[in-house]
Amino acid sequence: MAETTALQPLAGIKVVEFSTMITASLATMMFAQQGADVIKVEPPGIGDPMRWLGSRKDSISGLFHNCNRAKRSITLDLKSEEGVAAARKLCLDADIVIHNYRPGVMQRLGLDSRNLRAEKPALIYCSITGFGRDGPMADRPAYDHVMQAMAGFMGTQGHPDGFAYVKTLLCDKLTAYTAAQAITAALFARERTGEGQHIDLSMLASCLAFLWPDGGMHLTLQDDNAIHAAPFADYYQMPLRTTDGAIAYAAMSDAHWQVVFEMVGREDLKSEEKYQGLENRSMHMAELAQIVSSAPPLRNSEAMLAGLTKGDVPAAPCLTLAEAKNHAQILAIEAFEEQDHPQLGTIHSVASPLHINGQKLPSTKPSPALGEHTEQIMQALEMKD
Repeated sequence: MAETTALQPLAGIKVVEFSTMITASLATMMFAQQGADVIKVEPPGIGDPMRWLGSRKDSISGLFHNCNRAKRSITLDLKSEEGVAAARKLCLDADIVIHNYRPGVMQRLGLDSRNLRAEKPALIYCSITGFGRDGPMADRPAYDHVMQAMAGFMGTQGHPDGFAYVKTLLCDKLTAYTAAQAITAALFARERTGEGQHIDLSMLASCLAFLWPDGGMHLTLQDDNAIHAAPFADYYQMPLRTTDGAIAYAAMSDAHWQVVFEMVGREDLKSEEKYQGLENRSMHMAELAQIVSSAPPLRNSEAMLAGLTKGDVPAAPCLTLAEAKNHAQILAIEAFEEQDHPQLGTIHSVASPLHINGQKLPSTKPSPALGEHTEQIMQALEMKD
């Protein structure tokens, strides 16, 4: 028992989640993986709309499962006095409350941070908004597509038409990780002071903070005498073509590029001064990457990877997700786990990437059916009266 607790650092922490879609759900799923008791509050009827998106069985989609494993689900009608009263009791019994509702919603319900923390100062309250609480767009709905455009992700993809989506729910997920880090920091502060925290973060600010270190490096130095190289996005050109696929590479040093030139049959580039030295290459990276990636394939993927590896060039094969989950390296790190779900049957889930004291976190429990734990949770609340 002690070993299991050691591997679940958030055991004993209670979390109440009011959310739809991914930002809050993914953050709290990570807490659940680490041992926290996470109660997901859902409206009666369809619950979180994420339950119905994409591949699914009954009322649980693959996306919902991946963001809501190991939680308990309670259905509450927050349009009724009884539902709000129960929600308030839940919050005051918790260590953490998190929501991603639009500005003003929780205040109207009396479930806002100021109201709850006035009664329970040790409560950690995290509010996630799309565009923030101020400004002309504060009340607008925010989804990943919109945020990728607003935060600059679409403009850094190097697409011929100028803009392209990163084809994953990037902004939702990185906001979740931002929220998880902030809440964990608040828990640490509470251990030292006994006081809870109010955390207010937006998807927009989270996305800008995430993209800026490399995506905004060419906009960081403002003085006139700054030497501006190509944007970091220029390093993300096409991979090296092979006769049976493609190999991604990250050549940084002169020695790396010498190997790349040999592998694509462009030894003539070795003597080009503008491609020698990190400073020169950084000024011409877009054209250099285009030249080597457009070279006719001379080798198959295995031979290309072997040659790059021999020259210590960081490289890997370009894989689909289906191929990736069966790759020898990914199998070696046990990145996935299988389990039987009472509704979904056999499911293949990504495991927590954390290892604590050299051991993986225990496998998480299944994602909940809509309202699966309502009676259990309500009974526990009534016993606390």
